[in-house]
Amino acid sequence: MVKGFRIICMVILLMAVSFPALSQYRSTYDPAYGPPSRKSSPVKIVKRLSYQNFKYIKLLQTAVMNYGGGEAELTRLVDQYAEASALYFQNKVEAAADKFVENEKAILKLSQKLAKKYKEDSEKLLNMALKMNIKQSLKRGLKGEKRSHSADKFLGNAKFGVQKANDYFDRYINATSASPRGLVMAIYYYRRSKDNIFSMITVLDIDETRRKDLLEKYKRDVDDNKNRIYQSRQKGN
Repeated sequence: MVKGFRIICMVILLMAVSFPALSQYRSTYDPAYGPPSRKSSPVKIVKRLSYQNFKYIKLLQTAVMNYGGGEAELTRLVDQYAEASALYFQNKVEAAADKFVENEKAILKLSQKLAKKYKEDSEKLLNMALKMNIKQSLKRGLKGEKRSHSADKFLGNAKFGVQKANDYFDRYINATSASPRGLVMAIYYYRRSKDNIFSMITVLDIDETRRKDLLEKYKRDVDDNKNRIYQSRQKGN
């Protein structure tokens, strides 16, 4: 599975760099308003999406492998990208532009599916972390001890991460034609929130066995936060 995953990444990279000057290309439209009108030059659409679609497939690849459709889903997106590229190199520019737009919509739809999963998991973890922090603070208070500033700081960062992620999530979760950027950002902040929760767990005054059990229970999330593919999933396949 790892070999196939690496091949997919190489295929995407080779197709992306095959377009002239695409590594220097940058989008100028505001993603909050979706992609430019289809009346835009097909060449500009091809240039914009050949760069952006590659970028977002690459940014989402670990999330797809850990929580999405895995290698099969990545292959589907790569196949779409390859078809659009082939049309472009045959000078069928309008057809290529349409296919790249279709590819972008597929990436957006996948981003929405992934973001829902991240939102659900992050909010459950935050609820658990809040309860753990409250219990520890109460116990410390009963002993006349001060709250753990480190735990409070990590928890505060986790709450901010979820709030920031939810802002992006709410704006783009029902979009039908827009850049995946907003939902990619939502996933980024959900990850940061979970990362802070796991850091909080490491500083809480809890039984060491329970601490290890918690971190092991959420090992997939820990690996994903570091942009790593969950290892046992590979072994299971």
